[in-house]
Amino acid sequence: MRIDFHYFSAACAVGAVALGLLASCSTAEKEPFQVRQFHLSSVKATDDSAQMIRGEQLYRLRGAVTMEERTSRLGHYYTVYWNDIQNTGDAKVVFEYQQATTASKVLTMTREIPAGLNSGSVEFRVIGDSYKQGGRVLAWRARLISNGKVLAMKRSYLWR
Repeated sequence: MRIDFHYFSAACAVGAVALGLLASCSTAEKEPFQVRQFHLSSVKATDDSAQMIRGEQLYRLRGAVTMEERTSRLGHYYTVYWNDIQNTGDAKVVFEYQQATTASKVLTMTREIPAGLNSGSVEFRVIGDSYKQGGRVLAWRARLISNGKVLAMKRSYLWR
């Protein structure tokens, strides 16, 4: 079975053009509002098979020398990212959550966003005494609010 060189090169060229067209159709736009969560549940690092989780653990435990310092870092970490918002001033990210021992009580944390800052990130931590006494975070909601108006919102599945 003999393949003609011209036929083969033409087929490769058509395939390359098709692949280029498909690649140009994909969008790599960032979501305007995202929440990344991480639960640091142990001071002992995971095995080497889960390198991303191990890296996150080591990042969260960085600088903690004593066991007391390491234990105080256990808990939930939520990083909220916003992108391309129209921040005309008075913007804030509001993080509301419920913990295992607080029943239906909603706890709130707020971070102000400087005027004119249209993208960035803030971190909310439920660690230390609030994590030890309140327990795991069961449900959460993050909202981006500007001038009293909710611009974006993300929530966990269990948030009512």
